[in-house]
Amino acid sequence: MGAAQLLQATRESHFCAVVIESPFSNFHEIAYDRVGQFFHTGPWLGRTLVRPAIELAFAYGLWKYGLDLRQVSPEAIASTTEVPILLIHGKDDNNIPVRHSERIAVRNPRIVLWEVPHADHCGAISTSREEFEKRVIAWFDAHRNRGT
Repeated sequence: MGAAQLLQATRESHFCAVVIESPFSNFHEIAYDRVGQFFHTGPWLGRTLVRPAIELAFAYGLWKYGLDLRQVSPEAIASTTEVPILLIHGKDDNNIPVRHSERIAVRNPRIVLWEVPHADHCGAISTSREEFEKRVIAWFDAHRNRGT
């Protein structure tokens, strides 16, 4: 959730740059994935047969708590942000599939996506430590004076 929260915070321009690993693209997509993970089917089950239950859960959250989960969309915020974003996502992520970062990156050409081979959820530093450090440090070095 932290990666998605940080992405949503980029609507504020006080960041010089951000590096985010393994975010979800929007709450609907992650709901589809969670249903598929529970039943070992992939997201198609959530998008089809279980979709009415997911929609009912979203409606209940809005009615009961005033929380519109349809508005939880890091990809929508990232599509218009001016904040430089480096997305990192493991290609073998079995918690949040890499397609979430791909959905985010395709909506804003200024976003850089590094898909890390053989890395699971938030595992880029474990599988590619030197490259991870190099990329992250270089990213912040390149953007340190942004907005000053």
